[in-house]
Amino acid sequence: MTWKPEPHTLRWPITGENGETLKTVELRPFTVAEHRAALEGIDDEDDQFDALLLLASGLPQAVIEQIKRPDYVTLANRIHEYVSLPASYFLGSKPKDPDDVPLLVPIKAIGREVDRLSLQVPAMKAAKVMRKLKTPDDRADFITAHCTGLSTVEVTRLSVPDWTQLQVRLNDFLNKPADFFQSATST
Repeated sequence: MTWKPEPHTLRWPITGENGETLKTVELRPFTVAEHRAALEGIDDEDDQFDALLLLASGLPQAVIEQIKRPDYVTLANRIHEYVSLPASYFLGSKPKDPDDVPLLVPIKAIGREVDRLSLQVPAMKAAKVMRKLKTPDDRADFITAHCTGLSTVEVTRLSVPDWTQLQVRLNDFLNKPADFFQSATST
């Protein structure tokens, strides 16, 4: 079963596209690729949340603009949590093994559905290739694909919280010394 954000019950109902009264705003999880596309060329923080609310709710701009400010603040806070917190926050617990993680939102990969990822520590060669790539997104997509076994296209299909959780662990792989990874049972 795919995780889905709880709907937000509007304190002040609004009118929908077809004249119906909307008492709740349904939100959906969105992918890294959708997140990047929605924010492309937008620098203003309020405009970013507007773009992400349009994406997550599927509501048209005219309907979004009717939302009363306190309801909007609540929705903006929920979206901020979604784009900044790891999957473990929404799952309610950290994975027992940080290198074998369940996905909050399973993805369709070539010929299969992926609902968990087993991570591999990158070799120096992969780190060197990564550093030569032009953009931060290209570097992050490459090293994520390398460590997960997914393609770079499949990596961008991850939900934003799944991506966030992976980036924390990949940052550890790239920047922490070997002693950091000693297990509690090692002698």
